[in-house]
Amino acid sequence: METRPHKRHSLPKRRLAWLLLVIMLLIGIYLLLSPVHVMFAKADNGDVLIAKRINADTHFSSRYIHSVEKCPIIEKYVVSADYVMVLMESWNCNFGAGIETQPPPGATDRLEDGYYVIDDIDKAFDDVLFHPVSIAEQQLTIDDETWEISREPFEGRTFRLFIEKETVLMYLWHQLSLTG
Repeated sequence: METRPHKRHSLPKRRLAWLLLVIMLLIGIYLLLSPVHVMFAKADNGDVLIAKRINADTHFSSRYIHSVEKCPIIEKYVVSADYVMVLMESWNCNFGAGIETQPPPGATDRLEDGYYVIDDIDKAFDDVLFHPVSIAEQQLTIDDETWEISREPFEGRTFRLFIEKETVLMYLWHQLSLTG
């Protein structure tokens, strides 16, 4: 007398499995279409050189050898709560040849480990331009990741560093295009 009860129980299990699959698919679509903030380095021809997902309070810096004074220059930035790049510190080890030696209003200065440091600059930028060359030994560090921008594919190219809000899907697309 056991003919159909077994099949009746499998139909709700199939429906439940389909429902769970649809729910997981909708959650996946929602997550892929969620907005994130990305720091881009784009060359003047539109090539994406860096696409790095960031948060407010992301720290980044540029370090290079000054072309005349032949000393390191370090500029330290932070991403503000409204996703603007803010120059906070400038470090140099020499004076002259266009190297800033006067702190702007509100900033402070000090000497540390042979560097003249200007602190609390608090100057906002929508973008930062770079044109690295091999003799400058320039590096760009975003959080804990460093790029040697005095080498290919950056060397000799003007590029712009900026922040843009985009979907996770587009961010992943940029990541795939950078690896291929």
